[in-house]
Amino acid sequence: MNSFWNGKRRFVALLMFLAGVFVALRVPPVIPFIQLPGEKFPEGFNIPFTDIRMTNTFVAAVIVWILLLLFVVYIARRRPADGNEVPPGGFYNMFEALFEGLMNFVGGIAGGRHFRLIFNMFMTIFLVVLVANWMELVPGVDTIGFIHAHVKEKYDPVADEYKVVTTDGFEIYQGFLGISYVNGQCDWISPADEAAADEAALANAEVAAMAAQQTLIENEAYERYEAGHGDHGDEEHADDDHADEAGNDDHAENAGDTDAVAAARQEALDARSAEKQARRDRGCYTGVAISSWEDGYEPADKDKKKEPIPLHPDPRSEDAKRVPWVVLPFVRVASTDLNMTLTLGLISFFMIQYIGFKALGIGYLTKFFNFGTLFKSPLGGIDVAVGLLELIGDFAKILSFSFRLLGNIFAGSIVLFVMSFLVPILPWPFFMLEFGVGVIQALVFALLTAIFMNLATVSHHHDDDHDHAEDH
Repeated sequence: MNSFWNGKRRFVALLMFLAGVFVALRVPPVIPFIQLPGEKFPEGFNIPFTDIRMTNTFVAAVIVWILLLLFVVYIARRRPADGNEVPPGGFYNMFEALFEGLMNFVGGIAGGRHFRLIFNMFMTIFLVVLVANWMELVPGVDTIGFIHAHVKEKYDPVADEYKVVTTDGFEIYQGFLGISYVNGQCDWISPADEAAADEAALANAEVAAMAAQQTLIENEAYERYEAGHGDHGDEEHADDDHADEAGNDDHAENAGDTDAVAAARQEALDARSAEKQARRDRGCYTGVAISSWEDGYEPADKDKKKEPIPLHPDPRSEDAKRVPWVVLPFVRVASTDLNMTLTLGLISFFMIQYIGFKALGIGYLTKFFNFGTLFKSPLGGIDVAVGLLELIGDFAKILSFSFRLLGNIFAGSIVLFVMSFLVPILPWPFFMLEFGVGVIQALVFALLTAIFMNLATVSHHHDDDHDHAEDH
């Protein structure tokens, strides 16, 4: 361990750590828009020679196969020509040791004349799923992509027209070299919601002013009551002497009352202004819908025709403030798309059936449709029911394969999103966790395929035939 960190490696690790701290402090973390299906690329990015729009999970799957092809070429070039040649060492030796270990492991589970086919299937699925799972650990995956206005068109049957409807998203800002960045610190607030919040602040201010006015009225009534029932009968002449002074005091009290009501009203408005200022301090933009007390106009003067929401605004224009934005990643982990996991599940299912027919021929169907003992034994009905249950179980394996892998890797990606946002400097424990989860899920998927393939080669009557042979 000490020799590994000697020399340049320690400085490279330190430099990478400092670079991570700098980026975490200077660049707000990006929160991808989380959805189960793979995101479609913008128009013009179709699969070659088709009209099918590419998705970022499809791109990830293509990258997986390219990496595996390059890996096979590398192993083939480094492999010794014969047993007398010395192995090249390094990564090749590590992979060879892993390969032989997995071969011995699978051989102890699914040995026999069908071992080569079972192991080839096991190793292929293991490598494909492993590389696909580990892609979530690569920087840039799920975070670098197209800047995308998160709006959609919705048909309005009343107006007989399509309207642009906004959804959730974030604000954006222009960074280095004019590149647009999603500001994960600032949730986008629509102009309508901001205007509604301003109107609510005005309503709350009026309520506060009315409450203050009511409090003053009640206080004045209480003071008059106290003055009328006090012990002042022998001082009536003093009232005449100070009539003018009392009049001046009433004027001063009215002025004070007006100030108190205005202060209560202004306090409610200041709370809304402070809320908007807090967003400005975080780098969020406001002012899409300016409040009436900030620009000097009354709400009635604001009754103007609303401009339509842009469907494809320029991120560098003022229209960018009027729509929410999300990142449409160039690459998203293929294992988080049901299309990928379902495809692998179907491949495993068909390979299980293929090896079953190869080993047992047409007799393989008796595992599922065992009517031979229906009229020969009292337990014949049980054999039929067990066969049908096994048929249902075989089809259920498709769902089991698909959703187990999808659920674990999709949940792991969300964990990495959240922890990278909450702890952007030191999320390494969660990356190590997902590193292990990727290995375990790949091993479980491949191992279950190998076990089911081996079970498919064994007849239900194998044990009975074996016992019968021993009796003779």
